[in-house]
Amino acid sequence: MEAAILAIGMRRGWVTGFVLAGWLVACRHVTPPRPVPAPPAAPEDEVSLEGGFLTVHVAVPPGPAGRKPAVIAPPGDHEALLAAGIVAVSYRVHWEFLRALAPPEPPATENRVGVWLLASPTPKTIGKSYLTFVAYDANEAIPKVLDYLATLPDVDPARTGIGGTSTSGFVALQAIAVDRRLIGAAVVSACGDYHRFLHLSNLAMNGHPLDLDPAYDAWLRTQEPIRHPESLVHAALLMVNGAEDRAVPLSCAEATARTFRRAYARRRLSRRFRFVVVPGMGHVLHARATDATMAWWRQVLAPG
Repeated sequence: MEAAILAIGMRRGWVTGFVLAGWLVACRHVTPPRPVPAPPAAPEDEVSLEGGFLTVHVAVPPGPAGRKPAVIAPPGDHEALLAAGIVAVSYRVHWEFLRALAPPEPPATENRVGVWLLASPTPKTIGKSYLTFVAYDANEAIPKVLDYLATLPDVDPARTGIGGTSTSGFVALQAIAVDRRLIGAAVVSACGDYHRFLHLSNLAMNGHPLDLDPAYDAWLRTQEPIRHPESLVHAALLMVNGAEDRAVPLSCAEATARTFRRAYARRRLSRRFRFVVVPGMGHVLHARATDATMAWWRQVLAPG
């Protein structure tokens, strides 16, 4: 009996040993799982227009197939747009070409008013250079970009929008008033009331009286979107502003929103306009703005 038990135990031990040895050999030859391949990089193209004065950069997502919606937006927004299957477009105006031909500017005087991009030698022309650049981009550059996009087989010209933050937001807002090919806009930290902006912004008059040169004042009234809101209602418009923004004070954005909301309502298109105020935030909104704008583009640029 004891010999039989010993034989059974030995056989069980051999079986266990064989199983364990086989398992170890199998483990030694198991191929580790292959990493999931990254999605293909977006094909990119860059073209120079206007004799090199204007450069357009286009990035096309790998899918879906066929013509896709496109958004003209700063490069920092491209990753989110491409992930949503939207063609991401940016542009650059090479102002340095003109500066090379222009006579040197006189030395800056100590009595300049305003700060940074809005600075001016006199309160009479506060923000003039800045808003001239904005007007050129909106009135001249963006239509040329749209002309080029219409030639691309990957772009659906019936589903093209524009977005921007701060300066590019001012451009986007004015651009949809100029070109009806833009069916939507997502505007962050900007406004369409240029007079109120120059009066209240801490980069301009910072609340001091606004007394502009008559010619500049008249030109400004032809440019600021708040003066002709009916020109914008063909496009779905999202505005996102920080409640604590001092560069583009909330009252500027609120005045713009009130005027636009009435214009959209008169055309029975109230759902095309949305105004979002982010409490506790200043001029830089980061992810809060990205979430809002991407939700907007998914709605506005959906097929049909």
